[in-house]
Amino acid sequence: MFRHVLVADWSARSRPAPARPARDAIWWFATWLGEPRYCRTQAQGETEILAALAGAPGPVLAGFDFCFALPAWAMHRLGGWRRLWKLLADPAMGVPASAALRLNRMLGGGRGGPFWGCREIPRKPRPYCWTEFRECELQLKRRGLHPKPVFQLAGAGAVGAQSLAGIGVLERLRRRLGARVWPFEPSGAASVVFAEVWPGLLGRPPSTEPIPDRWQVRALAEALPGLALPDPPPAARLEGWIAGPLPDPPRPQSVTLNGKS
Repeated sequence: MFRHVLVADWSARSRPAPARPARDAIWWFATWLGEPRYCRTQAQGETEILAALAGAPGPVLAGFDFCFALPAWAMHRLGGWRRLWKLLADPAMGVPASAALRLNRMLGGGRGGPFWGCREIPRKPRPYCWTEFRECELQLKRRGLHPKPVFQLAGAGAVGAQSLAGIGVLERLRRRLGARVWPFEPSGAASVVFAEVWPGLLGRPPSTEPIPDRWQVRALAEALPGLALPDPPPAARLEGWIAGPLPDPPRPQSVTLNGKS
């Protein structure tokens, strides 16, 4: 179990976010530092989070709001999470759109996907010949939630670009900090453990909150201390898993018969 938690909501913005704190930018919160932090660039976010984790008062669960891997078929073709992370940490992969096109070629799809939502592939190809969801996302969908697939690069709620940008950052942080990555490797006595999180598990932010990202990182970080990372199912060893308690399944609605429920 972890007493200290950091949660980051990443952004793949190619230009600096506004000087005044805004939504759809990088926000992060550490339970030992007090207030959510706003970063205008990915470089700033990486630097600040590295310093925070290096100076943490004890072992930390560091949650990041993007996919740590792709569906199993893609991970088999790429050779596993370590190769994917190493690829995305290579500056030669370029910005997320360029990295997506290179991965499409490596995965055998080219302009047919599986990544889409960039200028070269603006819409999901038809027919779409790829399994787009991971097992953890399918479980959430069966519970009535609506996670987006990692292959979608743009559009409301899309997580693809953030994942391609964020994984490269995490690979550099992993090397600097000696962090472990759940669920791909045992956490043991590691001082920093990275885990994938999804603020969608919290439900909608309060209507009074003008910046949902700011509320989400704090609320999720404050909900996770004491969490024991479970033994993940076999699929998670290849395609990752979302940490945190899953919501209760929807209750069956009452059935009305002859005007009585």
